[in-house]
Amino acid sequence: MPKKGENRWSFEVLPPPIPEKDIKNTIDTDVVVVGAGTAGMPAALSAMQAGAGVILIDKHTTFRWGGGDSSAIGSRLQKQLGIEVDKDEVVLQLMKYGANRPDQRIIRLWAENSGAIMDWLLDMLDDAGIEVSMFQWPRPAGFDSRTEYYPEYPTCHYWHTNRPYEGLAKSVKDNVAKSGTGFFLNQGLMLKCLEGNFLKSGGDLRYQTRAIQLVRKGKGRVTGVIARDKDGDYIRFNARRAVVLCTGDYGNNPEMMQKYCPMAADIAADKKRNEYMLYTKDLREAKEPLNVGDGHQMAMWIGAVMEPAPHAPMSHTLGILGTDSFLHVNIKGERYENEDVPARSLTNSLDLQPEGKAWQVFDSKWEEEIPRMGVGLGKVYEVTDTARLVVASNALKADTIEELAVKMKVPSDAFRTTVDRYNELARLGKDLDFGKRADRLTTIDKPPYYAGRMTQHFLVVLGGLNTNTRLQPLDADWAVIPGLYLAGNTVGRFFAVDYPTMCPGLSHGMAWTTGRLAGLNAAAEVPHKEE
Repeated sequence: MPKKGENRWSFEVLPPPIPEKDIKNTIDTDVVVVGAGTAGMPAALSAMQAGAGVILIDKHTTFRWGGGDSSAIGSRLQKQLGIEVDKDEVVLQLMKYGANRPDQRIIRLWAENSGAIMDWLLDMLDDAGIEVSMFQWPRPAGFDSRTEYYPEYPTCHYWHTNRPYEGLAKSVKDNVAKSGTGFFLNQGLMLKCLEGNFLKSGGDLRYQTRAIQLVRKGKGRVTGVIARDKDGDYIRFNARRAVVLCTGDYGNNPEMMQKYCPMAADIAADKKRNEYMLYTKDLREAKEPLNVGDGHQMAMWIGAVMEPAPHAPMSHTLGILGTDSFLHVNIKGERYENEDVPARSLTNSLDLQPEGKAWQVFDSKWEEEIPRMGVGLGKVYEVTDTARLVVASNALKADTIEELAVKMKVPSDAFRTTVDRYNELARLGKDLDFGKRADRLTTIDKPPYYAGRMTQHFLVVLGGLNTNTRLQPLDADWAVIPGLYLAGNTVGRFFAVDYPTMCPGLSHGMAWTTGRLAGLNAAAEVPHKEE
């Protein structure tokens, strides 16, 4: 936070240039890609495939990734399954969800290109023998997205295998083994595949190499980047065509979170409560913190402008049975919301409860009631051995409501009143208190009774730099900064207000799309002459 009497945060202070005498080596190439994640890998490989010489650098010992969902419209897999999604409808819904703050042209860039780019990825997965499926498909009988309070579209692709590659975090391996699901769903499978293809194509990949400053003289073009290698030596990478910034978000930077996303700053900083880097292996090997906004800062130091705050956080709240709309009560034993909302919206309401705590409550009929809960990100839409194991291992259980209240440490009388009222509304078939759809009102009257804590998990913050549709950053006069491209979470005005879960995996889908397009655009640049 700025000190008293100052009006700038530390990351806004332009660092002194790195002395020429400290630069130990200079390397020339066509395109330099900074960041080897979900945007950087496709950017580097795409530029290589377009005929450019490419150097890909990343400050970690491996690529950083998380999750496994990727959203696209019009892929060959969707066509094979007969899935049709109206691009125009999705774009307008995303604009509506973002309160008209996003740049519709950037969203449409994803909508128009994501299908073909997904096919490009699927071709590589086919060659690698990795299975690809559509998320929660086919839909349960009777499900109609048009009747949902929040629509959800079948755009989510995920890749999985029965054996994890060596880069999967041990905690994930243990959880899969414990749950008995038998397969590993993760973004790392695709990144490993792209990494291999990049190296086979002759790409130069350098881990433990942190970008420090972009090279730009005055209002001229960006001509390269100065980085620091694992030995602490500075290297200048000259880019004859362009530099592509794919450095992820800034969720691990407390100052930037306080300025641009204050509503999620505390949860992002709470390592016990978030999943910030859940899946990537060997995080302890990172010499410096990851995802601290390196790319955002470097671009701002040469004139790029951050999109207006506040930025949209991605922090999901889940119950023992995911986002299924069973009764929610706070520590006062009181119901406080329409429970039939997405994971991100559950976070907003949870943040406003006493101590930020709440419970998901259901009874022994839960297996019969699951099919009524619909589909969507975080939904448990079918009864599985995994779901049974999670309930048995993590939920509180009691034979009476009063006993359950004691275990939950909530006021017994208030909780009893809440359950009685909820049962009354369920039998009436109309939620007079919060307006939840009638078919998702379920009685709590068959012991044993269960309660599981609602838990919030911070994943990423979605805020970037002002960007045009060629994925070039814009300065304070809305002029292009030449020689520089953006991809992934450095791209601004794609998300606003909140993370929309209507297209599960949209953040990854946007990263794949902007990464490939930025890489192709960078490779198409006319090589500049040395000044």
